[in-house]
Amino acid sequence: MNAITIAWLLLPLLVAFLAALLPVVARSGVLLTCLGTAAMALAAHQSWLPTSLQLLGVLGITLRPDGLAAPFLLLNALVCAAVLLDGWRRPQSEAWPLLLLVLHGCVNSAIVAADLISIYVALEVVGIAAFLLLVLGGRRQQVWLGLRLMLVSNTVMLLFLIGCGLLYLEQRSFALEATGQAGGLVLALLAVALLTKAEVFVAGLWLPRTNAEGPLEVSALLSGTVVSAGVVPLLRISAEATSLLPVLRWLGIASAAAGVLLALLEPDLRRLLAWSTLAQMGLVVILPAVGGLYALGHGLAKAALFLLARHIPDPALAGWRQRPLAPRLWWPLMLASLSIAGLPPLLGFLAKEQLSSQLPGAAGWLVTALGAGTVAVYARIWAPPAPQQSDADAGASPPASTGATVLVGALVLLSVSPWVLPLWTAMAPDALAGAMLKSGLVFAAGLMLHHLLTAPGFAAASAPASATASAPALGPAAPIPAPPWRPQLEGLDELLGAIVLLGAVLVGLLGWQP
Repeated sequence: MNAITIAWLLLPLLVAFLAALLPVVARSGVLLTCLGTAAMALAAHQSWLPTSLQLLGVLGITLRPDGLAAPFLLLNALVCAAVLLDGWRRPQSEAWPLLLLVLHGCVNSAIVAADLISIYVALEVVGIAAFLLLVLGGRRQQVWLGLRLMLVSNTVMLLFLIGCGLLYLEQRSFALEATGQAGGLVLALLAVALLTKAEVFVAGLWLPRTNAEGPLEVSALLSGTVVSAGVVPLLRISAEATSLLPVLRWLGIASAAAGVLLALLEPDLRRLLAWSTLAQMGLVVILPAVGGLYALGHGLAKAALFLLARHIPDPALAGWRQRPLAPRLWWPLMLASLSIAGLPPLLGFLAKEQLSSQLPGAAGWLVTALGAGTVAVYARIWAPPAPQQSDADAGASPPASTGATVLVGALVLLSVSPWVLPLWTAMAPDALAGAMLKSGLVFAAGLMLHHLLTAPGFAAASAPASATASAPALGPAAPIPAPPWRPQLEGLDELLGAIVLLGAVLVGLLGWQP
């Protein structure tokens, strides 16, 4: 099995090299590697693989294709395959599938790596691949977004590398186990870099503008799978360094609260989805034992929503109910958003219930309360579908999203699959009934909050000027007025300052002592 694991990690890079020589095999090569990753995810979930693999000695490469890695590997496989399928009929650059292969392979490496240097290398290549995917169109705005992403990525990865060096000075090791005895400064440097990569709290403020103004297929990759490259190492470190757990717990709750609040105020669909990612990734890092399941449910649904957003002509949320969607878009949008909101028996409900039930004290109640905010966020895009169209009208409406259909189908199947069946059966009937009752109350509270926020008086006071103007159902969308608070959150200076401030707070919380 060791040889199979190594061959699987090398496969995407080898296929990318082959595809550069023979472009005709590129797309089928992506599907092949995604299928291989899905198979490895199943093997890791069933404990068929070695839980630890040491290469090149004590200071060499350590791999852990374990149960924590399994849901993230499955997520990476499904999202990359869905993004490829969604653009199958569109003309694309020959470099697109090559970069997707590199991204896929390096995200896999970051997920299973268990030494800091391997994680550093994988994260650097993931950042470069994401940058190249962003700038592939060649538009000035895309180039600026890519450079902005690279500047932030390089800054935090320098902090990560300094943390690696300090850990070696303290422990003479780069293994993740050594972080359990690391000093507070080392943990703070590693954590601030991984929080940025995982899009958590103020370190994730680079995401909304990137998602709103970049290619939506790249947004699906960023929110669906690229975050895994930062989340998994962070969860592994928090499992070793117990002093980091309470800090991450409250940072995650703060990230969830901030993301929900900003999503409720956002007039743009794409930015709403990005702020929601900030909120949901905060919940992912709260508890390592549940983080994988939560990330799987969220990543599938969020990637589907971004792929669907590509087919929605006008992303303005003002007047959303006056622009009903065709059923081919409405059904996957509803299922994906309802899963994130936590409707039983979808995967999102199970993940939320596992998280809230295992959190001690006030944290569990806060997560439940934030669930009502999540319902209010997604209630903004819940509207009746358009009436059934004639064949002539259907031909003029936006086409269905193949990738979103694949992801939503996988989400529904996973909700009742053997993968999560033990979690369902472990819940006693009265506990399951109580969880469903709680979910119903959360949905009721969220819908009440949504109706309160959309009341005429409140909506008129909170909406930016001209926000109520809506574009035609088809054709170019009118520019969406920016809320006055947005520039203060999306500026590059503010973003770098927020990362530095977060690092200082982490140092203060974790302490300087070795």
